[in-house]
Amino acid sequence: MNRQVVGDYVRSWRDFEWLPRAQLALKRLRAWAPYLVVVTNQQGIGKGLMSAHDVAAVHYRLQAELAAHGVAIDAFQVCPHLESVGCACRKPRPGLVLDWLGQHPDSEPSLSVVVGDSPSDLELAHNVSAALGGGAGIQIGVRTNRGAVSDASFDSLWDFAVAVGRAEKQRAL
Repeated sequence: MNRQVVGDYVRSWRDFEWLPRAQLALKRLRAWAPYLVVVTNQQGIGKGLMSAHDVAAVHYRLQAELAAHGVAIDAFQVCPHLESVGCACRKPRPGLVLDWLGQHPDSEPSLSVVVGDSPSDLELAHNVSAALGGGAGIQIGVRTNRGAVSDASFDSLWDFAVAVGRAEKQRAL
């Protein structure tokens, strides 16, 4: 959804850059998915480079921009810990996803779809699927993630959203 800051972190809104058509993709996916939840590692908090408030401010601005497109993210699940801590909430461990699903009994956990652009996102998808007995992992972008296995790959979040829309139209026929 946003461009990664290589060698650093999105510390404030000025560091955040939407990927092309990401907002429109989220609008399309919102029509298909009952929930949109962002799961993010933010070890910059643990390193003292930014605060939890700084991250929440970025999420607030992100929500405001999405609202202009008629879209809302249902939740931001944030792991603030250093990788060395070994917590259960840091991707690729499924703690944040399982916690959110446990708080939302109306969701269908085995239909969870994890969409991401990093090996840890795809490993998260695998771990969530193993824990729930179902689910899917969708890779966005570069397809050279060694050892990372996905159920499908798309060049962009927009391409994934278009494919979902086509599949929904076919299913309706």
